Amino acid sequence: MDINLQYTTIKDPLPDFIYEDLKRFSREANFYHPQPEELIEKLSQKHYLPKEMFYLTAGCDEALQMFILTYGKNTLVFTPTYVVYSDVEVYGGRLTKIYSIFDSQYKINSQKYSQVKLIILANPNNPSGYTEKSEVIKLIENNRHAVVIIDEAYGEFAPELSVIKLVPKYKNLAVLRSFSKDYAMAGNRVGYIIASPELISSVRNKTQWSNVSYLSVGAAISALNHEEYFAKIRECIHKRREKFISFLRKAGFTVLPSKINAVLIKFSTEKQAGNFVKFLKQHKIIISHGNGNSNIGLDFSFVRIAIGNKEQMDKVVDVIKNFNKTKT
Repeated sequence: MDINLQYTTIKDPLPDFIYEDLKRFSREANFYHPQPEELIEKLSQKHYLPKEMFYLTAGCDEALQMFILTYGKNTLVFTPTYVVYSDVEVYGGRLTKIYSIFDSQYKINSQKYSQVKLIILANPNNPSGYTEKSEVIKLIENNRHAVVIIDEAYGEFAPELSVIKLVPKYKNLAVLRSFSKDYAMAGNRVGYIIASPELISSVRNKTQWSNVSYLSVGAAISALNHEEYFAKIRECIHKRREKFISFLRKAGFTVLPSKINAVLIKFSTEKQAGNFVKFLKQHKIIISHGNGNSNIGLDFSFVRIAIGNKEQMDKVVDVIKNFNKTKT
């Protein structure tokens, strides 16, 4: 069986308590439940913010599309980053991409961008890197003329970077969160916007009136009731990631910093990266080459490897040990 590490979905299976807790929600799933109060109340308590500052979405992707449809005629992003930001172009807007890797470090310029109306920054970033909170604040303050989205889809992997508590201070700020990666529920498609009520009101008409599955809402509530369980999963992923990065660097690979459940490797040439991808595929390990299906801004000298479970990562390490870079 292939080990598929193309996507940053969490490889650990969901625990049984999720399925047990879903029974009540399944019984009530024959009704519409637009913006279920019980989940919004939970999120309000979690983040210590008023309920009016939350809006549930079908993952971060739907939230991104809502803002792109409303404000995305002239949008700026810092690459390499998440592929869905390029939906700006799909919907007919102008997308300015600022390449932000310097000396194997992801670093944005937080200056004023006077021509844009929407700025999107993933923090922590996918495929790699992160932006210190002080720089995020500078970006927001220098661009009060624009809506600034901080996409914290991996926010629980690096809570020290979060700017959620600053949302009441900045009317042009929206923070996106998701249960996809933080709580291992990518297929449930449940996320949320945190923003001023006025900003939420400006984008909410870009989605359906009952846009989130009630079963997904139940899974999200169950996850919030078991925060310690998912914190432990994230801690284990963090340890596996750091161990894997250490192995790769000792083996002579150039690895960029990461706070998410993936690592980004930079090869000297596109040919060398391609040979590495082919070598792993021959051993039934599938990884992302260049942009793959998840990113924009990467050429084919980059490969991204998602962090799998312990058995998968042990296998990956054993295979890579036999890859000879000098022959490529």
